[in-house]
This record gives sequence, C-alpha cells and structure tokens, in this order.
Amino acid sequence: MTPRSLKPWLLVSVLLNVFLIGGVGGGLYHWMARATPAEAMVNQHGLRQAMVKLSPERRKELRQLLRHNRADSQPLVLAGREARMGVIKQLQAPTLDRDVLVAELAKAREADTALRALVDTTLAQFASELPRDERQKLVEALYLRGAERAHRVGDE
Repeated sequence: MTPRSLKPWLLVSVLLNVFLIGGVGGGLYHWMARATPAEAMVNQHGLRQAMVKLSPERRKELRQLLRHNRADSQPLVLAGREARMGVIKQLQAPTLDRDVLVAELAKAREADTALRALVDTTLAQFASELPRDERQKLVEALYLRGAERAHRVGDE
C-alpha cells in the first residue's frame, strides 16, 4: 500500500477512535453525574423504606423500639413459621387432608396478624413522638406509592 492509499484509512481510524472515546467519556460522565446512594437503588418496601427516608437519629430510635419488641414478637414469628411448615407438609403429603390444611393456614394467618398488630403498635408509639414533617415522610414511605399519589394527598 502506498502512503496515499493509507490516508483515508488513517482518517477513518482517527474519527472512529474520537467517536469511541467521546462515547465512553460521555457515558462515564452521565453515570457519575447521576450516581445515587446504594440505599436508594434497592427496591425497599414497608419499614425498611421508611427507615431509609428517616434521619439517622430517628432511624436509630425506630430500630431500638423494634428490637425492644423482638422478645414479644419472637413467639409469633416462630408460630407463623411452624404453621407454614405444616402447610408445606400437608401440600406435599401423598393425600391431602383439607381440614388440617385449613387449620394450618388459619394458624399462620393468626400469627401473621398478631405480629402485624405488634409492629403497628410499635410504629404508632414511634409516630406519636414525631413532628408533622417527619410523620409525612413516614406516610410517604409506608403507604404511598408513586409521586402522583403523594401529590394528591398533599393537595387535600
């Protein structure tokens, strides 16, 4: 090949390299500019999402309240787990005993309901000590999904 025939290929190569470097640089800049905290990237629900939205001091208070109630909630957790294992055993049995299955499902539901009531009571105790703006954050984290619903409640 002659130097004259290499010039177009060299020009194409330089343009391609500039394009690739610009694309990588732009992508890196875009990624760095929009970096979000790791907490926000995890799809969280319920109390975990509420804890992310609370200040670190309030988060610590809520954790302490929940830990304090752990002793009361442990038997309920174990009862629910045991009942679900009974459901699994019934569903895997060679012959299904419908009455036993319904009883195990009822036990699991009762344990879950009692545990939810305990957590709700703890949450009510915690919320009673919060100022209005922090209670609003709690509402948004626990009960509102999406900006549209949050906007609707804020207008009322």
